[in-house]
Amino acid sequence: MAEPSRAPPRIPSDDPMPPDVRTWLGVQRRDWVVMAIVPSLFLAGMTSTFTDLARPFVVSEMASDRYRYQWVLGTTLFGSVAGMSLMPWIRSRFGLKRCYVSGLIVFTLGSLACALAPNMELLGVARFVQGWGNGMVVTTVLAVFWREFPDHRDGATAVYVLGLYFGRIVAPSFSGFLINLPSWRSIFFFNVPVGAIGAALTYELLRRDEPEEGTCAPFDIEGLMLLVGWVFCLMIGLFRFQKWGWSTANEFWLVTPLGLALFAGFVASGLARPCPLVDLGLFAHRRFALSVAIKAMADLNFFTVISLLVRYMAVTRDYERTTTGLVLLPAVLTMAATLAMTAMWGTRADRKPRLVLGLSGMALGTWILSGIDLYTDKLWTCGVTAAWAAAAGLVASPLICISQEDMTPQQVASSSSIKNLMLVLPAFVGNNLAGIFIERRGDAHFDAIRQTLVPNRPPVGDVFRQLVDYYLLNGLGPAEADRQARAMIAGFARDYAGVFAYQAALQVLAAVMLAAIVLALTLRPLPPHATGPMRG
Repeated sequence: MAEPSRAPPRIPSDDPMPPDVRTWLGVQRRDWVVMAIVPSLFLAGMTSTFTDLARPFVVSEMASDRYRYQWVLGTTLFGSVAGMSLMPWIRSRFGLKRCYVSGLIVFTLGSLACALAPNMELLGVARFVQGWGNGMVVTTVLAVFWREFPDHRDGATAVYVLGLYFGRIVAPSFSGFLINLPSWRSIFFFNVPVGAIGAALTYELLRRDEPEEGTCAPFDIEGLMLLVGWVFCLMIGLFRFQKWGWSTANEFWLVTPLGLALFAGFVASGLARPCPLVDLGLFAHRRFALSVAIKAMADLNFFTVISLLVRYMAVTRDYERTTTGLVLLPAVLTMAATLAMTAMWGTRADRKPRLVLGLSGMALGTWILSGIDLYTDKLWTCGVTAAWAAAAGLVASPLICISQEDMTPQQVASSSSIKNLMLVLPAFVGNNLAGIFIERRGDAHFDAIRQTLVPNRPPVGDVFRQLVDYYLLNGLGPAEADRQARAMIAGFARDYAGVFAYQAALQVLAAVMLAAIVLALTLRPLPPHATGPMRG
């Protein structure tokens, strides 16, 4: 009599599993997992930049303005924060595989909704949905790679960083190509087939896991409301205080104390509750706390420098988007090279030296970039940015590996949530503060330059007369030639003042990296049982 069939044993979530030796077309399953996941990381990195690059086209088509469009960026941040903070809870209920696949599906549906949005309000709602899925994806991937590659975590983390950061760097040129297709909506339509194929592949490839018995924590609605509340206050401050007036507007004195109180409540709740939305108790681990602080500084530097360079080239220097992308392209290659070196030869013994070397290179590269002006050659910008990106490639992998040592699978998931929150928030804050800083410093420099551009100065007078003669020769009347010449000189003064502001902003970012180096030097050595190869 045949034995009754037995159901396969239930596999606890994230528990160590026997080696998976299955191969498809001669390629191991784990390698297929990487190839299936990396495109979604590219999308995640590019999508975070796409919306800002498409702003002029969206505002024009929807007859809106840049202030209303800011809330589209804000809803994107809200969605990302929600998806990242909820990932540990969703994982405890449904497992890593379902968390990742469902996040990618939500991201894909949100992208389709963005492409079809008829007005600014619905575009904001669609971006919230897309951001939610994006936050779940990028947070889950780190935990998936940590589980799939226990003996090659430096290499797996390098792949994660390359996928996510590559999208940020390549977005300016790639979005320029997509926007030049039928409309700006192409940047969202592009996500749909890639996301759908990625969801189908990873559903088949990822290990099936189930939540462990007794690990399903109650949902922390209080923590979520406090988190959303202080992030909303942060958004209001960054979007409106520059317009309303810092410390002079009544709204400043209402929003600022409220935001600080909500943030304090979020921290207190996260430390006091047994099952918080975000496990802030992880900051009791000195190595983790230092690593998160260093990562926040490095991410603020990385994403803000990229944003400043794109703005400098595309707006101040008026380069075409494809030209801007080509200037940044070598940075992708050099960062990929150092990440590959980390993957092949990095060991747990040299993680701290790699980290300090990378942070030092980022600080030096940022300081050298602060020498840009209106006449800086594209090749110079390209070369310095490539060297700076090569240094950045040395930072993220050892930093993430150091921060997650001695953690349980549940703590790894929670730490992934925290680390990704500390990626999007510094990037968001850094970009907005850089914009405010450049606007204020640019106005101050312009006012100083304006006072020197008086008609009785011979050099200014000579340039003005030459411009008038040029416009007269090209068929303009005397009055119009005079007006155009004055506008040209004023535009030059405004651009030069803006470049001075870029220089000051980059110098501040270099100082931030010096602080990160000091923190990195205080990191304690890894324990003897730390994961990863001892030798390359």
